[in-house]
Amino acid sequence: MADFAALVFAVLSILVFIGSAIWFWVQAPETVASHFDASGQPDDWSSKASTLGWLVPIGVGIPVLFSIRWIWEKLPASIVNIPFKDYWLNNGERAYLYDCLMQFMRFTGGALALLLTSVLVMVMREGRGATGMTFLPTGVFLIITAAALINLVRRLRPPR
Repeated sequence: MADFAALVFAVLSILVFIGSAIWFWVQAPETVASHFDASGQPDDWSSKASTLGWLVPIGVGIPVLFSIRWIWEKLPASIVNIPFKDYWLNNGERAYLYDCLMQFMRFTGGALALLLTSVLVMVMREGRGATGMTFLPTGVFLIITAAALINLVRRLRPPR
């Protein structure tokens, strides 16, 4: 059930990102903040097309890449760095290992799509004259990713 929930989370997050990108395209001014300094103030500007030109491939591409199981199963196991991998492979539990990996990857990919959605919102706010960035979305991304990683390690820890 958690595996299905991870897939649904990834798909819904990608759809939210796509919807936000469309909203951004329609509503954003032609020139938008494209970089912020450490204090949250914009220090570089570019066209909204340029901003979407790099955000959309990342915001859709990485979560989709993270969600396609056969890609990860086709990789040589030697380059998949996952806790306790050898235990599960040596015990004939390759499917379980990849079930756990995909749950982690899908939650992380969905969290990335939501993080980039928040980037679009922050850029839009700046374009409309609102000031100050919030680091809340970054914290939420880190919490979701950390929880997914803790769950991955917990599920893969060999039985005693």
